[in-house]
Amino acid sequence: MSNPTVYMWPKASPHNKYSELLTKSIEDNGLQVEHYDKKNILKPVKGDIVHMHWPSYSYQASNFPLTLVKSLLFAGLLLFLKARGVRLFWTVHNVWPHSTGKSKWDYSMRRFILSVCNRGFVMSESVKHEVIETFGVSADKLIVTPHGHYVDAYVGMGTDIRKRFGIPSEQFLFLFVGRINPYKGIEKLVEAFLSPGLESAGLLIAGKVDAGYSLDYIDPINDGRIKVYPHFVDDRELVDFLKAGDVMVLPYNQITTSGSAILALSHYKPVVAPRLGSLSEYVAEGCGILYDPADPDGLRKALAMSVDMNMSEAERHISKKLAELDWQGIAGKMIKVYTGTKRYEVNA
Repeated sequence: MSNPTVYMWPKASPHNKYSELLTKSIEDNGLQVEHYDKKNILKPVKGDIVHMHWPSYSYQASNFPLTLVKSLLFAGLLLFLKARGVRLFWTVHNVWPHSTGKSKWDYSMRRFILSVCNRGFVMSESVKHEVIETFGVSADKLIVTPHGHYVDAYVGMGTDIRKRFGIPSEQFLFLFVGRINPYKGIEKLVEAFLSPGLESAGLLIAGKVDAGYSLDYIDPINDGRIKVYPHFVDDRELVDFLKAGDVMVLPYNQITTSGSAILALSHYKPVVAPRLGSLSEYVAEGCGILYDPADPDGLRKALAMSVDMNMSEAERHISKKLAELDWQGIAGKMIKVYTGTKRYEVNA
């Protein structure tokens, strides 16, 4: 019996290397992977795999009438593929779409998607429990497959980021890199950073600012220790930014799985973040500092504690965690779920 073709939806993304790294690992294990889009929408046949990642882009539109039309077409496509004998899978990167948050329509669509999929992949036990409670699916419908690491996924240009922004080489530097929008909690980060006790440290905030959001509130209170780069950080300079910081701070108001946390760990940077979503499973003991998001002073205390971290000890813990996030093991487990059999031999 020939191996099925995996249609990854998408096979690669300009904003996240997750799909690309997963695809490579699956291909390394012997399965053919193709990009799934409008050009080959009817190409999958019985036994093939269609693996979705961010389905909200396929059913949402700028207004509700268009969303309704897109949703019906999307649902019809999934039912057609299912009837054709195609096996459907969804990696639940986010319980709710970042663009719209929780809504009744998203609830209905996401529950429908899970109902027609053969299995759903989630990246932690905590997310599995949240999906079960939110959408009422059975536990055996969901398979935990961790988010793989980003070791060697990006190559820097050798830019001295500290020199570019006038940051002293000896200064302890807190770093935030990523898209900037309301749910990222940047206001809380700035407030905590400017609290007494961190006067000797610096803060670099870098990332594209979403439309409708502004960082102008930083300017009046900036004493020179806060540097802001409100632009998209190109993949070629991402490593350079990470090298510049001592600790990655991710003060999210809400999160399911954080690729940014895994990116930081992949470059041996401890993470400061709230104990939300799957962060407690990725930022394991010794890999950073997690704080109680309900504690109004939690972030400030975590920042202060991180300054005194034993970085050599943190690197040892991070190395252990990265070994658990090896892509080959993740791909091997996923392939067995795809095929629904243990007969498929994963390449060593």
